[in-house]
Amino acid sequence: MHSLRFLSLVGLVGLLASVQGHGQARGYAALPAGPATASAAPVPAAAAKTPAAPTFSPDSVFINPEVRPQFVGGDKAFSAYLAKSIRYPQLALQRRVSGKVYVNFILSAQGKVTDAHVISGPGNGLNDEALRLVWLMPPWEPARVNGQPVRVACTIPIAFTADR
Repeated sequence: MHSLRFLSLVGLVGLLASVQGHGQARGYAALPAGPATASAAPVPAAAAKTPAAPTFSPDSVFINPEVRPQFVGGDKAFSAYLAKSIRYPQLALQRRVSGKVYVNFILSAQGKVTDAHVISGPGNGLNDEALRLVWLMPPWEPARVNGQPVRVACTIPIAFTADR
């Protein structure tokens, strides 16, 4: 009986080695897990069912999508947008308040900002200005999962420097 178990184990190891890498190099699909038998043979890839792409709700919010969202034109265009649109609050200028405001928002599958709010910031009008800049941003290139645009959670820092 022990020799039969050893033979089955050797056969299983050999079977696993033959379908290593999901068997795609040889045109075979991986066999389902289970006891190995002498009659088990690799299944041609054409006969194997391909798993359907995972489905998700349109209300799903991704944190780390396959393709990240991007401001149209890239980081340089984002910096240019901020430089052109920023209005340093008078109160912050008078008090010489500087710092970063972290704004969190959901980017829709169409690339539009929703649910924006300040996570942290120095106050004195800077938080409100950062939120205004985020709400007025033009649409972004949306995030993608399985080639489909999806909603994604984003957090961006907006830096304010009082020595202007």
